[in-house]
Amino acid sequence: MGIHYTYKAQSGERLAKKQAKQEERQRRSRNRKLLKQQQEKEGTFSVPVNTCITMDMLTDPKRNGKV
Repeated sequence: MGIHYTYKAQSGERLAKKQAKQEERQRRSRNRKLLKQQQEKEGTFSVPVNTCITMDMLTDPKRNGKV
Protein backbone atom coordinates (compact mmCIF):
# COMPACT_ATOMS: atom_id res chain seq x y z
CA MET A 1 0.00 0.00 0.00
CA GLY A 2 1.35 3.31 -1.02
CA ILE A 3 0.88 6.68 0.59
CA HIS A 4 -1.75 7.69 -1.97
CA TYR A 5 -4.08 4.93 -0.77
CA THR A 6 -4.01 5.99 2.87
CA TYR A 7 -4.29 9.71 2.10
CA LYS A 8 -7.84 9.46 0.73
CA ALA A 9 -8.84 6.95 3.38
CA GLN A 10 -7.90 9.42 6.12
CA SER A 11 -9.59 12.45 4.57
CA GLY A 12 -12.61 12.17 6.89
CA GLU A 13 -10.35 12.13 9.93
CA ARG A 14 -8.51 15.23 8.70
CA LEU A 15 -11.78 17.07 8.08
CA ALA A 16 -13.01 16.18 11.58
CA LYS A 17 -9.80 17.55 13.13
CA LYS A 18 -10.08 20.72 11.07
CA GLN A 19 -13.71 21.24 12.09
CA ALA A 20 -12.90 20.64 15.77
CA LYS A 21 -10.10 23.18 15.59
CA GLN A 22 -12.44 25.75 14.01
CA GLU A 23 -15.14 25.16 16.65
CA GLU A 24 -12.56 25.56 19.42
CA ARG A 25 -11.48 28.90 17.94
CA GLN A 26 -15.10 30.07 17.73
CA ARG A 27 -15.78 29.00 21.31
CA ARG A 28 -12.77 30.93 22.60
CA SER A 29 -13.78 33.98 20.60
CA ARG A 30 -17.33 33.88 22.02
CA ASN A 31 -15.97 33.54 25.55
CA ARG A 32 -13.69 36.55 25.06
CA LYS A 33 -16.59 38.62 23.77
CA LEU A 34 -18.82 37.64 26.70
CA LEU A 35 -16.10 38.47 29.23
CA LYS A 36 -15.52 41.84 27.60
CA GLN A 37 -19.26 42.65 27.69
CA GLN A 38 -19.50 41.65 31.36
CA GLN A 39 -16.53 43.84 32.27
CA GLU A 40 -18.07 46.79 30.44
CA LYS A 41 -21.38 46.31 32.29
CA GLU A 42 -19.62 46.14 35.67
CA GLY A 43 -17.64 49.30 34.92
CA THR A 44 -20.64 51.45 34.06
CA PHE A 45 -22.95 52.93 36.65
CA SER A 46 -25.98 55.12 36.10
CA VAL A 47 -27.54 57.42 38.64
CA PRO A 48 -31.25 56.84 39.34
CA VAL A 49 -33.52 59.43 37.72
CA ASN A 50 -35.07 60.70 40.96
CA THR A 51 -31.66 61.40 42.59
CA CYS A 52 -30.16 64.88 42.57
CA ILE A 53 -26.44 64.89 41.66
CA THR A 54 -24.31 66.98 43.97
CA MET A 55 -20.70 68.08 43.67
CA ASP A 56 -19.83 65.88 46.65
CA MET A 57 -21.07 62.81 44.77
CA LEU A 58 -18.80 63.60 41.84
CA THR A 59 -15.65 64.49 43.74
CA ASP A 60 -15.61 62.10 46.74
CA PRO A 61 -12.98 59.39 46.02
CA LYS A 62 -14.48 57.03 48.62
CA ARG A 63 -17.66 56.63 46.62
CA ASN A 64 -15.91 55.26 43.48
CA GLY A 65 -18.59 56.69 41.22
CA LYS A 66 -21.51 55.25 43.16
CA VAL A 67 -24.34 57.36 44.53
